[in-house]
Amino acid sequence: MGKYQNLIKKGVDEPLQNVPFHKKAPIRRLSMLNREMIPESDTHVAVHFVDASKKLPEYSSMHQHNKDEINLILSEESTLKYKIQLDDEAYTISSPSTVFIPKGLPHSAKAISGKGIFVCIILSDDYSSK
Repeated sequence: MGKYQNLIKKGVDEPLQNVPFHKKAPIRRLSMLNREMIPESDTHVAVHFVDASKKLPEYSSMHQHNKDEINLILSEESTLKYKIQLDDEAYTISSPSTVFIPKGLPHSAKAISGKGIFVCIILSDDYSSK
């Protein structure tokens, strides 16, 4: 094993409903980086494989974190669309897009059409949600 092998990890399947303020939905979620996987990391990264070509249930309720969050909405065909709720304002955005969510800002996200990838990055692995 190389001296940096411990810095390379496979993604781990994690049911969406195991995430606070989220419910079961047909979205594959991979936890890609956290302190449990790599103790030296102070970043949380999760990747969601989304197919909203069929209506998805409501799966994310309003919540906030004590750390900043970044969402990346990606697809090859620029077809993935999301409804992003930031406090009392709702936005419909399509891929490729970036959403920066400052700590403390109530938010939620819902795929409304298309197929692609939603990446969630929280700039600390020691974060809390409420």
